[in-house]
Amino acid sequence: MSAIYTPQAQIFRDNCEFLKPKPRVHNQRLTIQHWQLRDLITCPKTSEEFIYVNQNAVNSYNTRTKIATPLMKDLTFQPTSLTASCGYLAAGGQRNQLMVRQLNSNWFAHTSVGGSINNALCISEHLGGTRLLISNNDETIKVYSLPGLQRLTSIQLPTAVNYASVSPDGRKMVAVGDSNQVFLYDISVAAGYQKIGTYTATTEASFSCAWNQSSDKFAVASQDGYVSVWDIRHSDKLCKLGSKQQPQSKGATRCVKFTSSGSIDLLVYSEHVSYVNLVDARTFNDRQVVRVAPANNDEHISGIALSPDSKVCFVGLEHSVLEFDVDTITRRSFPSGSLI
Repeated sequence: MSAIYTPQAQIFRDNCEFLKPKPRVHNQRLTIQHWQLRDLITCPKTSEEFIYVNQNAVNSYNTRTKIATPLMKDLTFQPTSLTASCGYLAAGGQRNQLMVRQLNSNWFAHTSVGGSINNALCISEHLGGTRLLISNNDETIKVYSLPGLQRLTSIQLPTAVNYASVSPDGRKMVAVGDSNQVFLYDISVAAGYQKIGTYTATTEASFSCAWNQSSDKFAVASQDGYVSVWDIRHSDKLCKLGSKQQPQSKGATRCVKFTSSGSIDLLVYSEHVSYVNLVDARTFNDRQVVRVAPANNDEHISGIALSPDSKVCFVGLEHSVLEFDVDTITRRSFPSGSLI
């Protein structure tokens, strides 16, 4: 039986509880270097550890031992972008600086990639190897090999590139930038990065995009406070999700992520300040809005990260990191009451 497709699905229930209340608070400082680039925390290995930017250093923090360990220290730049995957950690800077290290060895490399600010970084396995994608303000995505850090190609786009994300199956890539366009690429063939579609998000620039775990849906977070979702099997937009504070500028959606394991199926996106939104990624009809700042005081959000087992959601603030437990039991229960 073919899946039922309903374009422009709208949220109709806004009182769900996907995250458990009362997060654990970790007093670690995360520093934002660019007001629109807010993807500065990651959780690549275990729910007991996250990696984050603090001024000109990148640290890991163990939530059980409460110990912070420097992974990159005394950098010559303050990172605007951060990623960790496939055993590697990378940080990029305002003046095209790049630092990469292998997490299980002493190997590291640093270079300048040319162009302008490194807006976002992505490490993934595709096209037969481990590759680092650098989204740059000079309207390119620069592709490097790891661990050799050799420039393999440069993908030209018609706008400054703010983010690129590779699907978990390594077959597709989506990229967004300083226009309202969304660029979809086929990266499954030897010819490399072949653009196969251009979509329209909302009205303004986009700064984050992400794939779901089954690689058939992707989401784009835009400056005007909306997250757009597509199913790659259809050209029409699946849905458009608003932020709590939209249309105010502080309701801009900055960072978007999908859970990556099990049957949790959540889409999470942060706003410029104070709020994080969680949406049921099965139907896109149920949402939880979580205020992560005190009632009378806005706080800037520096990023969100989901643990690989999808049991924990970390929210980075400028002076602390909040650790929320995901209600995995409820998420694994379907309307029939059956448990997967």
